[in-house]
Amino acid sequence: MKSIEEIINNDAENQKITEDLSYDDIIQKLQEAKEAGTPIEEGVLGAIAGFVGGAALGPKIGNAICKALGIDPKGTLGSLMTSRLVTTAVATHIGWKI
Repeated sequence: MKSIEEIINNDAENQKITEDLSYDDIIQKLQEAKEAGTPIEEGVLGAIAGFVGGAALGPKIGNAICKALGIDPKGTLGSLMTSRLVTTAVATHIGWKI
């Protein structure tokens, strides 16, 4: 059985790998847009910030919201609120609108 420290270290490493891949993907898409001469809308930068923030911090924020509302994070609604996919999508949408 893994200790708590091993689980935390493994989770931190996986999160860093995910964030690195996100940054690489964003940089590649921006370079392609620059080469194609595509103008970047103002909302794109906010969406990028939201995407990165949602991917990195979204599940922790969702977990805090579940705790505040008394929702079981392992239940159906809690799993949805702490899902990295859902929190990234919500944060990206919020970043686009700001």
